[in-house]
Amino acid sequence: MLLNDLKIGNKLLLINLIAASVSMMILVVCIVVIAFHSNRTSLVHNLNADAHILSENLTASLAFNDTKSAQSLLEALRWSPHIKQVVILDSQEKTFAKYPLDTTQSFNQEDTLSSYLSSVSIQLPIKIGKQQVGHIQINASLNHIYSQLKQFLALMMLAMLLAGVLGAFMIRRLQRYLTTPIIGLTRSMRLVSSTDNYALRFKLESKDELGELATGFNTMLSTIQSHQAELDAELLLRNQAENRLQQLAYYDQVTKLPNRHHFNEKMTSVVASSIQNNVLCCIMVIDLDDFKIVNDTLGHHIGDDLLFAVGERLCHDIRTEDILCRIGGDEFALILDNLTSTEQAQHVAQKIIQLMALPFILEDREVFIGASMGISFCPNDATSIPVLLRNADTAMYIAKRLGKNYYQMYLPEMEAKNIRRFALESALHRALDHKELFLHYQPQINIQTNQLTGFEALVRWSNPELGLISPVDFIPLAEDIGLIIPIGEFVLYQACLQSQQWREHYQVDTSISVNLSGRQLIQANIVERIIDIVNSTKLPLHLVTIELTESILMDHTKETLDKLEKLSASGFTISIDDFGTGYSSMSYLKRYPIDTLKIDRSFVSDLPDDTNDVAITQAIIALGKNLGMKLVAEGVETEAQLAFLKMHDCDIAQGYLYSRPLPAIEAENFIIALSDAKNHASAETTIN
Repeated sequence: MLLNDLKIGNKLLLINLIAASVSMMILVVCIVVIAFHSNRTSLVHNLNADAHILSENLTASLAFNDTKSAQSLLEALRWSPHIKQVVILDSQEKTFAKYPLDTTQSFNQEDTLSSYLSSVSIQLPIKIGKQQVGHIQINASLNHIYSQLKQFLALMMLAMLLAGVLGAFMIRRLQRYLTTPIIGLTRSMRLVSSTDNYALRFKLESKDELGELATGFNTMLSTIQSHQAELDAELLLRNQAENRLQQLAYYDQVTKLPNRHHFNEKMTSVVASSIQNNVLCCIMVIDLDDFKIVNDTLGHHIGDDLLFAVGERLCHDIRTEDILCRIGGDEFALILDNLTSTEQAQHVAQKIIQLMALPFILEDREVFIGASMGISFCPNDATSIPVLLRNADTAMYIAKRLGKNYYQMYLPEMEAKNIRRFALESALHRALDHKELFLHYQPQINIQTNQLTGFEALVRWSNPELGLISPVDFIPLAEDIGLIIPIGEFVLYQACLQSQQWREHYQVDTSISVNLSGRQLIQANIVERIIDIVNSTKLPLHLVTIELTESILMDHTKETLDKLEKLSASGFTISIDDFGTGYSSMSYLKRYPIDTLKIDRSFVSDLPDDTNDVAITQAIIALGKNLGMKLVAEGVETEAQLAFLKMHDCDIAQGYLYSRPLPAIEAENFIIALSDAKNHASAETTIN
C-alpha cells in the first residue's frame, strides 16, 4: 500500500487532506442536494401559482370556445424562461391551446428519478363554479437550477482548493510538534539496533502521549540494558561451564592429560592416517607397578600427586606429536605416530622404564615406582582401536607376570592364552553351582613310625567341555577374580566333613590340612567364618591345619598376626607351606604362632645328591626343631630321600613314595589298608 512506504509526516498530511477533502465533498453534496431540492420545490410552488392564474383567466375562453384569446394569454408565458410547455385541454381532453405552438411533446406523468431530476410537471383542473371545463398542464425545465448549482460548485471547488492549500501549509507547520518526537524515537531505535548500545536515552519534556511513549521507550531500554547485563553474565558463566564440561569430557582432572574419551578420538585419526599413508603407529599401555602400595601407605592424595608427576615427567620426554593420555586408575596410554620401525617404539619404552626408575619427590619423600608396558602396532597387529588396545593390555599383563618394570610387545600367540583364560574364567564362575569342583587327599606319613598322621586336601576341577584343569591354571585365576573365597570355603567344609566321616567310621584322629589364600585372610570375619564352617562338620578344631604361604605373612603383618593368634588360640594348627621359596626375612617365624614348616619339593627333589639342597634342607630342619616346630617334607618320591629325611629327624613325609593325591573313596581305602597293616603287625607282635 502507498501509506506503508511514506514517512509519518507525509502520512499525516495525506490522511488530513483526504479526511478534509472527503468531509468537504460530503458537505458540498449535501448543500447541492438541499439547494436543488429547495429550488425545485420553489419552482413547483411558482408553477402552481402561475397555473391558478392561467386557469382563472382561461375560464371565459373555454366557456365561449375562444381559442384565440386563450392562445394570446399563453403567449405571455414567453417571458418565463423556465416554462418549457403549457397545454390547455378542454372537457373532451382535446387540445384547446398550447405553448409553444409547435410543441408535440406529451407530458410524462410518471414519478421517476429521471423525471424528478430533469423537469417539473403540474396539472391543474379549470373550473367554472364546480363544473370542470378543462385542465391545464405545465412542464418547466430545471436548467436554470443546474446553472446556479454549477456556479455554486465552481465557487466551492475554488474555496476547497484554497482551504486545502492553507490546510496543508498549516499541517506542515504544526505537524512537527507531533512528528519530530516520533522521528527522534525512530532514529534512537535505529541507533540502538545498529550499535546494541542500550545505554542510549531519548529526551522529550512533553507530558502528552508522546512524552509517555518516550518515557516508556527509555524504561524499556533500561530494562533491556539490565537484562543484557544479566544475559552477558549468564553467557559468561555458560561459556565457563561449557569450557569446564569440555575439560571434564576430554581431560583427566588429576593429571591434566587427555582422558580415555579424548584418547579414542585421537586414536581414530591416528589409525586412519596410518592405514592411509601405510606407516606404523602404536599404542603403548603403561601401568604403574605397585601403585596400590603408595595409595595404601602414603594416602590417596600422595597417589594423585604421583600420577600428576608421572604424567609431567613422561610429557617432557616424548615427541611433541606423540599423545599421552590417562585412560584409568594408574594406567596411561601413549600414542606413537609415524614410526619408521618397531625398534623405535622399543627405544621409547626402554627410555620410559629408565625415567620411571628415577625417584619422585613427593612431600619431601622419595617414592620409587616402576612401570609395566604393553605395545601393539597398527597395522601389523590390528587396525581396530578396541583390538589394538586389548592387545596392548594383554602384552602389558604379560610384562607384569615377567617381573614388572618391563615392556612386552604383543604377539599373536598371546591371544590364544587370553581366549583360554576367558573360557576358564567363565566356566569357573559356574563350577561350584554345577558341582564340578571336588577334592583329592594326599596322605601325610610319620617318617619314624610309618603311621598315617593326616591328609592334605587338594581341590580339583573337571569341566565337561574343558576337561580336567590343573590347579596351577585355575587357582591363580580364582585369586584374581575373587572366586577363591567361596572355593576356599567349599574346600574347608568338604575336607572337614570327609575327615569327620572317616573319624566316625574308622575311629582315627587324622588331621586334615587346608590351604588358606591371602584373599581369604584379609576378610574381616575370616576367623569366625572358619570356626563356624569347621564346627558345622563336628570335626574337632585341633585336627585342622591351616596352611599359608610366606608371602601372605609378609603382606599383612599386624592384621595377619591378630587373626593367626585367634586361630591358634581356638585350637587350629598353623603351617607355613613351601617354606624357603618366599621372602628371605624370617622374623615372622618368631612373631607368628606357627606350628609346622613344610619343606618345599624343590629342595627335596634332588636329595641326597645335590649338596645345596642337602644344606638347605638340613638348615630348615634344624631351624624348625630349634623353634619347636614340626617339619613336613613335600614331594618325597624315593627311598633315598626318605632315608635322608629320617636320618635328619624330619617328622612327616608327603609325596608319591607313599601315594599320589587320591579321591575320597581311594583315600578311605588307604586308611583301611594302613589300619589292616597295623592290626596285622599288632597281632604278630602279640603271637611272638
